[in-house]
Amino acid sequence: MAKGAAIITGCGKRDGIGAAIARALAQDGWPVVVVDVEPTGVSDRHEPQNAVDADWRGVDSLVDEIQSAGGRATAAFGDVSDPDAVKSIVTAALADHGGVEVLVNNAGAPFSLGHGDIADVPVEEWDRVMAINLRGPFLLAQAVAPDMRKLGRGRIINVASVAGRTGSKANSAYAASKAGVIALAQTLALDLGPDGITSNAVLPGFILTTRSLSGMSKKTGAKVVDAALIAKSMPNIPVGRAGTPADVAATVAFLASDAAAYINGQSIVVDGGVLRL
Repeated sequence: MAKGAAIITGCGKRDGIGAAIARALAQDGWPVVVVDVEPTGVSDRHEPQNAVDADWRGVDSLVDEIQSAGGRATAAFGDVSDPDAVKSIVTAALADHGGVEVLVNNAGAPFSLGHGDIADVPVEEWDRVMAINLRGPFLLAQAVAPDMRKLGRGRIINVASVAGRTGSKANSAYAASKAGVIALAQTLALDLGPDGITSNAVLPGFILTTRSLSGMSKKTGAKVVDAALIAKSMPNIPVGRAGTPADVAATVAFLASDAAAYINGQSIVVDGGVLRL
């Protein structure tokens, strides 16, 4: 059976979770549509110097990489919180690939937004975090559902966070948005399950990405984040290491596969054993 497209949002960073997911799905034979808000792949002014890649052109570079490895990939750009942009992304994917079979909602608001004590968070930043992290997944699921229903199959995978379960100090907007993403995945499982469409959430813990480096840089004031700083900042993880984007990507690739056809409405934690309930 020919595979429809897999749309993955938030793919602009070379070392990011979105790019890792796109690589994994392409290796599994999915034609991937890699999405980011802008071509450069740089959207957070708090990135440390060693997290910015001068030769990386965002999703355009990712498309080149996947195609060079024999995979199928196209790029799309747009703000996932904008209904018109979402419609354009999905319409282009349908035109290019004949159908959309997998949606991975991975795009996230920049770390700099909505961070701080609850008394100090500007409502505009709260709203922007909610727009990207929660409204975006809703709009994309709404846009792909009709075609998935016609196909009689589909996978919707929301990349949430353990913060959606536990909360996150001085990060109320982020944690609340990720709790919403988890609930959205559960609700979509109920609404779309009868149509052959599964919906699940993946909850990463401490993952070494540009975003986590940005957080360390902002918190410590360090311009360069090195191994010693990472080790000092790493929580007590039972497996003894921080997670990688590949760890998250492997979980998403499994959920997109036929082997996961009976897994629906679940929140799968990928954190090395920190959260055990």
